[in-house]
Amino acid sequence: MSVGLFGCVDGVGGSPKSGQIGGVHDEGCEGKGGEDIGADDVSPLGFSAREVLSVASGERSAPLTWAKGGSTTATLSVGEIVAARFVGSMDGSGVGPDIGCAEHLQIDVPMAFSTEDGAFDESFEVTLRATQADAAGFEHAIELSPSALQGSYEVTEVDTAEFREVFLYLSGTLSSSAVEGRIDGLGEFVRGSGPLGAVGAQTFRVAEF
Repeated sequence: MSVGLFGCVDGVGGSPKSGQIGGVHDEGCEGKGGEDIGADDVSPLGFSAREVLSVASGERSAPLTWAKGGSTTATLSVGEIVAARFVGSMDGSGVGPDIGCAEHLQIDVPMAFSTEDGAFDESFEVTLRATQADAAGFEHAIELSPSALQGSYEVTEVDTAEFREVFLYLSGTLSSSAVEGRIDGLGEFVRGSGPLGAVGAQTFRVAEF
């Protein structure tokens, strides 16, 4: 686990701002900017979104190990392209696994993520990011509210009473017939009050696959 302070108390909840917690949810170059391209258009990188999806699409499974102990099987599936963009190099701190701010393709696709033990059974749209044709990274914030979460997962890695809000992030890399990734958590807390108060966060690992 790691702990950090990253801002003054403003009385408003919500996820941490860009670049504040490295390795969990670092959005320094995030955003759907860039130039819209067709799925089959060859980008300035020398490949198309369709080529990336030919590697990343479909269903694949991997053993998942829970940080608190135990294991299950994770299954992830990627559907057809919704939209695609070419993003030139930018200043900032990163957009996801192994990409940083280099030129890359952003490819919006539907994704389903589930675990054999029923902890997760989620479906959502995600943005794949690719600097090469044979691999793509992704990151997604999993909604923890009972009305949104379809699986049975509950936060037990930390005491949620110690935080004003807890966030969960699924990230990983897709390559030919393979997937690897992790689930990380972030608990947001307040230390002090008034002008001297500060908002901080503690990160924790949930699982790896």
